[in-house]
Amino acid sequence: MLALTVAAMVPVASALSIYGKQSNRMSMRIINGTEVKKQSPYHVEFALPTSSSDTDSWLGCGASIISPTFALSSAHCFGGGEDPCSGPTSIALWVGDVRLVNNTVTPTDGGQSHRVEAELVCNKKFDGHCSHGNDIALLKLKEPLPEWVKPVKLNLDSKPNVGDTVTPLGFGMMEGTTDITRVADSSPVLRQVDITVMENDDENCKRMWKGGYGCSDELSEGEAKNLDMQLCAGSVEGVDHDACAGDSGSPVMDSQGNQVGMVSYGGGPGEKRSGPGRMCGDPHYPGVYAQVSAFKSFILEHVTDLPQ
Repeated sequence: MLALTVAAMVPVASALSIYGKQSNRMSMRIINGTEVKKQSPYHVEFALPTSSSDTDSWLGCGASIISPTFALSSAHCFGGGEDPCSGPTSIALWVGDVRLVNNTVTPTDGGQSHRVEAELVCNKKFDGHCSHGNDIALLKLKEPLPEWVKPVKLNLDSKPNVGDTVTPLGFGMMEGTTDITRVADSSPVLRQVDITVMENDDENCKRMWKGGYGCSDELSEGEAKNLDMQLCAGSVEGVDHDACAGDSGSPVMDSQGNQVGMVSYGGGPGEKRSGPGRMCGDPHYPGVYAQVSAFKSFILEHVTDLPQ
């Protein structure tokens, strides 16, 4: 549910939130990021899920193509709180040159795109709380992909180091056009933003661990557990870069172009779009991302054709 956004630093806390389909808030998006250019490999690795297999209505999350037969997303995109992984269980994924038009996934005129149906394979250990970890889901594709779709390579063996720059992608909510400290609407195009991996005991990260805000609904929040499955990352300089509602499940890339995470949760409490503790873009409430390497066993249990 993540969206890439960058907001000016403010003297008080700012928030990043990522919300799943069952929330009245859209999943997180990119704040103060930039548009992903068509020549970028991200366009043939990123996938936009629909809310069912028979519609092109956007689910409100992102995903990545990780093999010829599977995509990867967040478990809370398919139900959190008291209904973890409740569905939808059958969806479609759009890959390539697409846009969001009135929350409908729409192929770009003159572009190259493909739609494929998929079935949900949720992590049974996900308990409905993003902050408890295990926020991962696989999507099994029902038919072969065209050759121009190139799966992203996963980093299954190590996590990013503190201080590393990582890059979330997404169609989530952005900063305002006249006020970059205000959370606005979802992006019609794929965006990206650079953020910095932070220490787990950083004061702002500890604030996120304590509240666990920004999952699918209030019942999905709570104090964090299993921190070895999660990455805290945000802006450490004068301009805040963030993911936001609508970016959940979207991939987080390292400097070599490998996927190291998925947008999971973050931001301040409630649904404020501006001011201290807002849902995205407040540097005092960084984003939290599910760590791909923590789920190596789950992924390899189901996916046998990962790119080498």
